[in-house]
Amino acid sequence: MSKRRMTLSISILLIGVLVFNYFSAYSEKLTKSTNLSNESIGGVKIHESIHDRRFITQYDKRLTKEDNDEYDCYHWKGGLETASINSGKDEGSIMRVIITGTDKKTFDNPLHTAKGVKLGDTKEKVLSLYGNKYYKSHEQGADIIGYIDHKQKITLEFWCIDSGKVAEIRFDDSSVN
Repeated sequence: MSKRRMTLSISILLIGVLVFNYFSAYSEKLTKSTNLSNESIGGVKIHESIHDRRFITQYDKRLTKEDNDEYDCYHWKGGLETASINSGKDEGSIMRVIITGTDKKTFDNPLHTAKGVKLGDTKEKVLSLYGNKYYKSHEQGADIIGYIDHKQKITLEFWCIDSGKVAEIRFDDSSVN
């Protein structure tokens, strides 16, 4: 193979790798929008305040708190986790809601999405209820099925373990990393 041909082949391969990585990293942004405006986990919506009377009544008190630079991360009774803005005019605004569990005890958690998906449900149930406008990802050993609402700027992700069961549900403002 001539030197010129080899350089051209390497260039094409490099461009192909870069294009693949670009689309893989931005598949979320390229995914068609799903209306998530009525979505919640355990009745908790993104941008709701942890200081709201309804939230306080439902979740009573926080069990633990983890601080970080941008958010206060709380663990509430019933297995709910939230991340909320920790200062300024939007202090207390929920930016992330998570429920997690990989065993029978946590699969019995009654918290669920607005459409009824809960921990331990199958990937097939997620797809039948939320549809085919989703992105896929793989992280920390989990297959992730994600839905994005471009208008509301929120995402809903279902982290599935090897058995195909939902082990984590994340509901986020899309600005949260």
